[in-house]
Amino acid sequence: MRKTLLSALLVAGLSGCAASPDLPSTYSLDSNKPEGLAIVSLTLSGKPLDKVSGYEYRIREALPRGEAYAVVSQHYASARQHARSVQDEGKERPFTHSVVVKGPNNIDALDIQDAGKTTGRLAALRLSPGDYEFHSWQVREPSPYGETEYKPAREFVYRFSIKPGEATYIGRLNLHLGSGNTERVTVNDRQAEDMSLLGQKYPALRAAKVTASVGTLQP
Repeated sequence: MRKTLLSALLVAGLSGCAASPDLPSTYSLDSNKPEGLAIVSLTLSGKPLDKVSGYEYRIREALPRGEAYAVVSQHYASARQHARSVQDEGKERPFTHSVVVKGPNNIDALDIQDAGKTTGRLAALRLSPGDYEFHSWQVREPSPYGETEYKPAREFVYRFSIKPGEATYIGRLNLHLGSGNTERVTVNDRQAEDMSLLGQKYPALRAAKVTASVGTLQP
């Protein structure tokens, strides 16, 4: 279900260079803009965040309940077919976005702390109106053999909705990586703490009305 209303600014801000911050420091909500804000904090426990080299989540458009995305792979019979596929790439694909908590090119500050240790950051994401879902994560850490990568054995679903010109707080997602390579994602309402951080990062949003819509993870 392809979104057709993605402005050039939104595409550049969400699909472009990971070094771009979530928002300009002077960003303010505008009811005339075809976009809204998703405000979410993303943290890591079980492993020290300062020891990992990468931590990110994946967001995509949400399908109607009961439907799921199929795994699609292309097999080319010729170089010409491959070239045509590259040219048409993305036309029928759902909108997806990677939310980088920590990475080599990410310049957004790690601003969430627990017991004096940095555990994550607050993200403010510009999205076109519609329904979305977090569905996967990735953690990377240096190892004696290069780098170790962790991903969920199966995808999870955390849905949220965006309205034009409005900011929606959707909670704090915490990924816990335990001993024996166990993993668990939880969602908590930390609105008071997170809204304080939002005002520090984006002064123009201090007076903005933020709607709280903290949901639950779907199995």
